[in-house]
Amino acid sequence: MRLGLRLLRAAISLWVIVTLVFVALRLTGDPVLAVLNPDDLTRDVIESFRRQWGFEGTIWDQYVVYLVNVAHGHFGRSTMNGQDALTVVLERVPATLQLVGCSALVMLGVGVPLGTIAALRPGSRLDGLVMAATTLGFALPNFFLGLLLILTFSVWLSLLPSGGTGSAAHLVMPVLTIGLAKAAIFTRFVRSGMIDALRLPCITAARARGLSETAIMVRHVAPNCLIPLVTILPLLVGAMISAGSVVEAVFAWPGIGRLIVESVAQRNLAVVQVIILLVAILMVTTNLIVDILYGWLDPRTAAAVAH
Repeated sequence: MRLGLRLLRAAISLWVIVTLVFVALRLTGDPVLAVLNPDDLTRDVIESFRRQWGFEGTIWDQYVVYLVNVAHGHFGRSTMNGQDALTVVLERVPATLQLVGCSALVMLGVGVPLGTIAALRPGSRLDGLVMAATTLGFALPNFFLGLLLILTFSVWLSLLPSGGTGSAAHLVMPVLTIGLAKAAIFTRFVRSGMIDALRLPCITAARARGLSETAIMVRHVAPNCLIPLVTILPLLVGAMISAGSVVEAVFAWPGIGRLIVESVAQRNLAVVQVIILLVAILMVTTNLIVDILYGWLDPRTAAAVAH
């Protein structure tokens, strides 16, 4: 029953997001006049374009037609090349998943050990150094870090290609740009979660029982750290996708982040709507998984929801 309610809540969230995006894109101006120059074309040609691409009638009329089409699996066509919008977007998804997946590994690989080291020595010089590094990583804009990496590894050292795709070398700098920025945030959450966990009475009791520090970390500290870390994961996934739109443009990476920038500039509304719908599905699914994980990690949470 609880799973059914969660699925219903996820479906309502998707509907609200799709509706808001649809209305917002129409309120920013007439999409037809953004593509065609009315001074060079007759009224009949413009109206024919409206009918062909589904821009005729009021916003409400277009919204109803859009929902019906989506319900039947039709997401419109790109106004740039006439291809199915869903196909255009899906062709770019693997590149973005590759970028986000590798960036997540960098985030975990850097954030977990650094946060753990800082938490085990709070207030020490090492802790201060880690916190200063995370502040710098958090404050640096993605495009600035990307340009800094290009200058260092492409221009000065000539070690890595400055953009494009095709080999592992092309992936290094975009992944570092996103992964290091998110690792700065994740490190702080790991440190905070571990310090809070180390102050729990169960840790004192475990030490009094003579458990080794390794056993305390595995049995007591790690489980208590997981809940706040799982909470932040959906936000970091969304932040990675958002950062991808900038990073993909900087490194000419052929993912959906670069595609949405191009599509917004060209007023290619069908493609923009499909991208946002896919991202919304990803975010809602991630939140749903996190919601379910809460009950597994902390049965008290599931019991509270049940009551």
